[in-house]
Amino acid sequence: MQSPVTLPDYERLDGAVPVVYKRGAAERVAEVLRSLETGAGILSALLDVEPPELTAMLMPSEDWDAAPREGERAYPPGLPYFTRSVRPPALVLPTTLSPAFRPHTQATYPLTVWHELTHAFLLRKEVIRTPAWLQEFVPQAASVAVARGANLPLDGHLSKIAHEPGFTIRGLKGHVGADEQMAFQNLLLVLGAAAVEEFGYGFLYRLVRALWRESEVVDEERAEELLAETLGPGGQEWLMSRLEF
Repeated sequence: MQSPVTLPDYERLDGAVPVVYKRGAAERVAEVLRSLETGAGILSALLDVEPPELTAMLMPSEDWDAAPREGERAYPPGLPYFTRSVRPPALVLPTTLSPAFRPHTQATYPLTVWHELTHAFLLRKEVIRTPAWLQEFVPQAASVAVARGANLPLDGHLSKIAHEPGFTIRGLKGHVGADEQMAFQNLLLVLGAAAVEEFGYGFLYRLVRALWRESEVVDEERAEELLAETLGPGGQEWLMSRLEF
């Protein structure tokens, strides 16, 4: 697998998370570097850990096939992801997000960066397999925490999300299309925002530590238990009151 660092016209910008980018993407790379530095600082303080060693790779769709990845087949263009197929691990970020990402606001791109950055923080240790909703709730709730800490205008973004897609975060099963996956992530973002508002940021520290301690596959019942316990007093009742859940 060829590294983007060796591709023609790629440069490196050092920072809290170095960014490798194609020459000519100066405006986007500056935005990405700011988001990464903000996210790394807030997540490090929130989770009480040092930021993981990472490189971010900012790539246009025409170079997407050359991005590092676990499998042979490239991921769909425009969909950010975290990969441990290279050393140091990489955040692969598109210069332009896929149209599947909705709503489109000034918060959309930084939220996706912080989402993938949280995966990198979480996977600095081995995490046992969990239901998809819990696996994705952590980075969505953490993205909200970073947005609040960075004073990003998140409320306007949240107000554009349709809150009744016809399923709950626990009800979406199996392989789904892009629209359903986006609705799923948006439900998790809304739930994460509500959890941060109700319980503060501390539950994220407790939840990540709890996931790091688990030694057996986390089933649905245990996942619900973990989240309710780490939310704190009243967590179970609050979860049951949420339509997203």
